[in-house]
Amino acid sequence: LSASFTTMTTRQDPPSPSPDFWFKDGSIVIVVEDTAFRIHQSILSRHSDVFADLFTVPQPRTDVQSIEGCPVVHLTDSVADFSDVVRALYEPFYFDRLPPNADLSTLISFVSGILRISTKYNLVLLRQKCIEVLQTKFPCTLEGCDALLASGYKYVSSTIVRAIPLARETNIPELLPWAFYISTNIATDAILDDPILSWQDKALCLAGKNHLWEMQKSLTHRFLFEFTKALTCQQACQSRLPQTMNWRRAEELRANPHPLHLFDDWDTLKVCSKCLELVQAQHQKGREQVWNRLPAIFHLGSWDDIHKDQNR
Repeated sequence: LSASFTTMTTRQDPPSPSPDFWFKDGSIVIVVEDTAFRIHQSILSRHSDVFADLFTVPQPRTDVQSIEGCPVVHLTDSVADFSDVVRALYEPFYFDRLPPNADLSTLISFVSGILRISTKYNLVLLRQKCIEVLQTKFPCTLEGCDALLASGYKYVSSTIVRAIPLARETNIPELLPWAFYISTNIATDAILDDPILSWQDKALCLAGKNHLWEMQKSLTHRFLFEFTKALTCQQACQSRLPQTMNWRRAEELRANPHPLHLFDDWDTLKVCSKCLELVQAQHQKGREQVWNRLPAIFHLGSWDDIHKDQNR
C-alpha cells in the first residue's frame, strides 16, 4: 500500500496539539486531520522504513513548515488510527490491555487502526503483532483450527463480516479461508443484506455453503450418509448401523455446513472395531483434504499462494 503525506499545507487554522502525545523534546510534528503529534523522529524511523526514507529526503527550504522549530509532516489518515499506533509505539505493554478471553469484536476494534497504519507505513513489528492477535480467532493451520474448535468459541455473525474487508484492506489473506468458512453459517438473507461485505465476497460465502456441504457428505462425514463396512468386518455392521440421518437433520447441515467438525459420537454408530477404525481414518483424512482445499473453495488459491502473498 502506498503512503500518502505532504510536508506543507494551506490550512488557515493551526492544528490542535494532541493531549497525549506532545513531547517537549519531540523532533517532528505529525499532523493528522486537525491534530498535531509532537513525537520523536528516531522512534518512527526505527520502526518504519517508510518514515525513515521520508525523513532523509531533503526538502526545498521554501516548502518546509515548522512548529516550535520542528518540521511538520501531514498524513492523510484517521486521527483515531494514528493515535492507536503512537500509543502502541510509546507504551511497551500496550497489547497487554487485551484481556486473555477477549472476544472477536474487541480484538478487531483494538487492532484495526494499528493494522491499517502499520501496513501502510510498513511498521513490521506492530503489523505482525496485530496479525498474531487476529490469528487466535482465524487459524491458518488445521492444528490451530482444532484448538479453536476445542475451545468452544462462539462467533457472532456481525463481527465475522468485519474481519473479511479488514483482511483484504490490510493484505492478510491468511485470515480469509477461516473467515469465509465460518461465514457460510450465516443465514443467506443476512449475507445478502449485509452492508459491509462486497458483492463478490457475498457470492463467495454463498457458493462456499454448497461446496462445504458437498464435502461434508462425500469426504468428512460420509459414513453418516453412505456407510461402507471394512473388508475385515465380521459383524454385518452395514445392516446394524443406526439410521440417524433423516431429512430434517440433513437440511440443518446443508444450511449450516461444518465439514471440519470433529465427530466424537462414535459409540452411537454401534459398529465393530474394524469398521470404527476405518471410518475414523476416513473422517480425519477427509478433514485434512477439506483444510487443504479451503482457500481454493473461496477463490484464494492455495495455502502456499496465501503465505507468499501475505509475505510479499
